Parts: sequence; structure tokens; C-alpha cells
Amino acid sequence: MTTRNCAATGIFAAEKNYLCKRSWTAGLRARAGLALALTLLPLPCFTSSSGTLAAQQKTSGESAQEQNSVSKEVDQLRQEVGELREDLKRLHALLESHAAGSETASVPAPQPSAAVQPAIPSSGIVPQGESRTLGETGVPQYTGRSNDPRVAIATKAHGGDLSGAGNLLRTDRVTVGGYGDFQFRTQSLSERADGGGTLTFQSTRFVLGIGAVLSQKQNIVFNTEIEYELGSHEIDIEQAFIDWRVRPEFNFRGGIIVPALGRFNTYHDSNLNITTLRPLPNQFIVPTAYRDAGIGVRGVFRLPREMKLFYEADVLNGMQAKNADGEPTPFSRLLGQASAAEPGLIAFQARRNSKAMAGRVGFSPFLGLEFGVSSYAGKFTSAGDPEKSATIVMFDAAYQHGPFVLNGEYGRSNIVGPGVLRQSPALPVVNPNDPQTIAALSDYVAQTTPGQDGFYVESGYKFFRGLFRNQELFDEGAYVMPVVRFETVRRDRTLSNFYLNQGRTTLGFNIAPAPSVIFKLNYILNHTFGPVPNIAGSIGGADFGNNHLPHLDYGKNGFTGSVAYVF
Repeated sequence: MTTRNCAATGIFAAEKNYLCKRSWTAGLRARAGLALALTLLPLPCFTSSSGTLAAQQKTSGESAQEQNSVSKEVDQLRQEVGELREDLKRLHALLESHAAGSETASVPAPQPSAAVQPAIPSSGIVPQGESRTLGETGVPQYTGRSNDPRVAIATKAHGGDLSGAGNLLRTDRVTVGGYGDFQFRTQSLSERADGGGTLTFQSTRFVLGIGAVLSQKQNIVFNTEIEYELGSHEIDIEQAFIDWRVRPEFNFRGGIIVPALGRFNTYHDSNLNITTLRPLPNQFIVPTAYRDAGIGVRGVFRLPREMKLFYEADVLNGMQAKNADGEPTPFSRLLGQASAAEPGLIAFQARRNSKAMAGRVGFSPFLGLEFGVSSYAGKFTSAGDPEKSATIVMFDAAYQHGPFVLNGEYGRSNIVGPGVLRQSPALPVVNPNDPQTIAALSDYVAQTTPGQDGFYVESGYKFFRGLFRNQELFDEGAYVMPVVRFETVRRDRTLSNFYLNQGRTTLGFNIAPAPSVIFKLNYILNHTFGPVPNIAGSIGGADFGNNHLPHLDYGKNGFTGSVAYVF
């Protein structure tokens, strides 16, 4: 009742202000016109009939004069009715504008975000002006939940699932957005085993996101991402699912989904990643972007004092023991889980009857800080083969205060099954002049690893355009951001002196002339936990079973840069 009274009061005030701006004569004319419009709407028809009757009763000389007089009066009344309608339209538009302004004023404006993931106001409501527009890079991950009743799917920059710069509103039918990046890398750098070995420019990825409202009343939406990766060498469906948002505490979804296995796997978009390359744990422990076919539920519970509890639970086809070419590359010492979730395989037909489970529980004690723990468990061998299974546990944390951001993640995997030793044997001794020892090393790194672990910690600080002397050169929300990331991954955590276990320090500087475009410059210091064999490696992807290195010049320092964009 209070809300209704406030709305009525606001409308009355808007009407009063509008009418006060007009002269007394104009106001009197409008009210008179309104009365005439209500009583004389059928006037043309009535006048026509009256005119005909008069013509029958009066003389021919008087008839013409009266008809001219009546015709002029009708034309004048029609003109006044038309003017009144235009006035009513303008008044209606003014009242709608006033109501929208009142709604926006009642919602707190979002603070500039500096994290790597999307932040929303403490009320959980995205302001009217932000409903369709870009959310700045970074914020705590509120796992796809927006409390704004107008928003059907929030962008990842607002803590949702939608790729792109604009939210999907419940009154929309379809929205299209996306992101991408274009990279430059020296010969010593690569993601997974995609490239490396030569200095190169690379069109790394372009992702087109499409969201659609299927039922406004039931709040059922469709969300999909089509990814063109490595210069369109690979075209995949990154996600395509139906999401039925029954209530904030319970949502159901099914299709090709991106499980919340850690923080970065969900918010891996190029415009949200503060460096050019993805973290090492998200290349070899969690095969980011890990997507799978399945169903799941998720939700958020609002606790006292603005605390929030999030959950997600999914049933999936699960990772597989072979890549898209049928090679047993996943879960090896060379590549880890990098190729264990090829969407063309897992979304078409499961290789076994048992299903994998994945889930995450997150807790936010206050806006800007969130902790999470997630896990994955499932068998990955095909039906009829000796059973092998993988268990992955991830711990993540994100903190943001104003322009400062600090994110971290730790992951650990455990692989069990026939032939998988709990402690790996020592690395073979390699003689660069002996092909047999090189072949033995290649076989060794191709074997299944007993498990991996790794972590990353990253931080950045945004300096916004208000600090620049000539602010007109930059868009609203423009910034520069120094960044740093420390990361480590052990592809075989049972070995202490293994050259494929590596650490990395990234020093970077980001320039965003607009929030939708980010130029990233990174210098990367690599460190291996053992001497790299002095043998010529291949250029490009790892040739499984015939190569001992991911790529040529693996382990050396290098420079990389990129242009990331979102639309």
C-alpha cells in the first residue's frame, strides 16, 4: 500500500509541475477541450444528421450560410481535440519519465569495480541505467543471480551467465553479445599446448553469446555461447542450456553448461581476465573452459547483515580419456586435463553409464569478499575398459575494495585406477644423441599422472580517468591497471624434480580507453622444477606419444600482449 501511495503521489506531483509550466489560458483550454472531447466525440456524425434535417426545414438561402458556420465550428473543435490529444501524449510521456526516474533514484548506483569478476550493489539490484549496459571488468561472483526483477540473465560482468556487455531483460525477446581477444606471443609462451615455438600473432578466440526469454511469466530463459577458437580452427558450443529460475533459492538448468568448478572456470572471459594468458591451474587441472552436458540446480540464500550463501550441484556426462582425435592425451603428465572435455564428444554420447558430479558452495560475509569450495568426481574411461576415475577439489577466494582487487585459487586432482601408481617412478635419463632414451622420455610423459596440484594469486589496482590531465580523450569508465600474478602447477605432484612442473610470474599493465576494450601488456618469468631436456621439441601442439615437450623453447621467459573486447 505504501508503494502504491508513493507512486500516486509522484504522478500527482509530476502532473502538477507540468500543468504549472503552462499558462492559465492553456490550462483552461485543455480542460475545456477534454470536456468537449468526452461529450462531442460523435459530433461529426450528429452534426451531419442535424445539418441534413436543417436543410429540409430551412429555405435554400439560409441553408448554405448555416452549413458554412457549422462546418467551421466542427473544424475548430476537431483541431482542439487533436491538440488535446497531443497534450495528453506529452503528459503521459512526462509521467512515465518521472516514474522511471523515481525507480532509478531508489536503486543505489554501482561502485566502480576493479576485480576480475562482476560485482553488484549490496541490494543485489542492477540499476536501471545498467540494465543493458556494460558492467566494468571485475567483481565477486554471485553465480548468476540478480535480484532485479527486470533482469532475466545478467552478464558475467554483473555476476551472471551471459557473455557480452548488456543484460537480457525479461521484457526482451533476444539479446546478442560476446567477447574475444587477439594475442601476440613470443616463442616460449603458450596456453595448454595450443601454439608455442615461434613468435606469432594469434586470433585466440571469438565468442558469440545469445540469450532469449522463453517465458516471461515463468522466468525461463535460454543461454548459449558459440566459440570460434584459434582463428576459427575450432568451432564449439561453449554452453547452450535452458534455465528455469523458479526463485532465487532454487534454479534448474539443463543442456551444455559450464560447471562452477573453481572461480576462473565460470568467469574466464577475456575481458574479465586481467592478464593475457589463463592461469596454469586452469589449463592443466581444470580444462577451462570446462563445459559438459548435464542438468543441475543452484541458488542463493540471503543471510542476516548482507551475508549470502551460494550453492550449485550438477550431474554431468563427465570428462573423457580420449581427445577429439581419439588419442589418450587427457590425464597425462604432458597435458593433464587439457583435452579431457572436448564438447563434440561429451555432448553427443556418453562413453559409460555412470555420471560425474560437480558442485560448489560459496559464502560472502559482505559485499566484495567471497570464499568458495568446489569439487568434481567421475570416471573417465569408456565402458568395457579398466575403470579410472578423477577427483578434483578447488578452493577460491575473491576480494575487492574500490579499485583494488585480489583473487586466488588452489586446485588438486587425484587420479586412480589400474596401472596408475601412487608414486611415479623417477624420470628416465635422457641422452640427446640416443633416440631410444628420447622415446622412453616421450612414453613416460604420455603415461597417466597420479595427480596434480597448483595455485595462482593475482592482484591489480585501477586508476580511473579522473587522474588524467586530459579526460576528454577517454570514455567514462576508462582506466589503466598494473597487474601481477604468481602461479604454479605440478602436472605430477609426486615428483619434486620434474621439468613439466612449473611456476610463473606475470607482470602486466592494462590500458582501457573504454570499459569495452582492454589492451594488455605482460612480461612472463617462467621457472621449471627441473632441468628441461636439451632436445629439440616440436613447433605447435604437443604430438602425443612422440614428443617430450609441449612446445619448442618451453620454460623460457617471454612477452605477450593482447586486445580484449566485449560487446
